[in-house]
Amino acid sequence: MQRIILCVLMVMGLLSLGCLSCGQQVTSGMNMQNPAQARASEMVAIKIIDNAGKPVSGARIYSPEYLGDTTKDGSLVTFFKEPGDYELYARKGKTGEPGFAEAKGVISIISSPIELQAFEGISPLLPPGETYTGDQHYKPGMTVRFSFKNTGDTEIILNNSAPWKIQSREGEIVFEPIALQAIVQLAPGEAKEWTWNQKDKDDHQVREGGYMVVLKCSEGEYGLRFWIIPEGITP
Repeated sequence: MQRIILCVLMVMGLLSLGCLSCGQQVTSGMNMQNPAQARASEMVAIKIIDNAGKPVSGARIYSPEYLGDTTKDGSLVTFFKEPGDYELYARKGKTGEPGFAEAKGVISIISSPIELQAFEGISPLLPPGETYTGDQHYKPGMTVRFSFKNTGDTEIILNNSAPWKIQSREGEIVFEPIALQAIVQLAPGEAKEWTWNQKDKDDHQVREGGYMVVLKCSEGEYGLRFWIIPEGITP
């Protein structure tokens, strides 16, 4: 009997290691699927499914900070700005109530050959000598400025003059620029800058909240997060 119990425990341990090696971990009621590794600022898809393999929408995902909710297909597309190992948590419902479920996962973020950053936003008040390196904040109507730099050692290709779009925090595409259909080559150390006037596809001022620049190049798809905040509010 003891041998049988020991064998069962060994099999369970091997299964757990297998899940962790692929970035996936199974817990009560839900399973999390995500890549084991990605580059800094690279867009990654985290998917939540139930025990029957069906997508779970509305699951809240943390790292431990809140990343967003899964959509109808059970996925959340996001990115991680800094290299490191991140523990992921997904929750659906309230703890202790019927239907509550959760899942966990891990992802390793490595250095990236690109640097995507926003600038000329409103900086928070800091002690003398300190520099702000967090997300940029803009008042409504301010010009959002951002740059893309090749920090690697090989050439990066852009398929057109403005291969980017603006998405809301919920994943809705609010603006895509009209771009010249010409290949742009960026040698190591070279950079390119763009601006956005906070107008949507219908030329209306967007609402306040969190937004992302999503840029596609030969090295993949990368993200940059920034915020539009109300007048009278400081970051």
